[in-house]
Amino acid sequence: MAKVYTFCGYFLIGVSTVGLFSYTAAAFPNMAAFSFWLSVVASILLIVAGLADDFLSEALGLTYHQYIGALISAVAISLIGGLIQWVQ
Repeated sequence: MAKVYTFCGYFLIGVSTVGLFSYTAAAFPNMAAFSFWLSVVASILLIVAGLADDFLSEALGLTYHQYIGALISAVAISLIGGLIQWVQ
């Protein structure tokens, strides 16, 4: 049960961080370009992580299924964090 709480905590921290960047872009127009490029870089990193799945799962010492689960969680954090701040 402790792993579930830990996972939920990490998930909420990730959503809060992504939401902070998204809200900063909405609240301060000067930061909009920074937030846009940050999201572009994060998307490119997630694509690379998806393409190099065999290599990265071995490098991190995770099984393939654990690595795919972590990758799906990272994508979910990015999507949910952005949507929470932009939906009015």
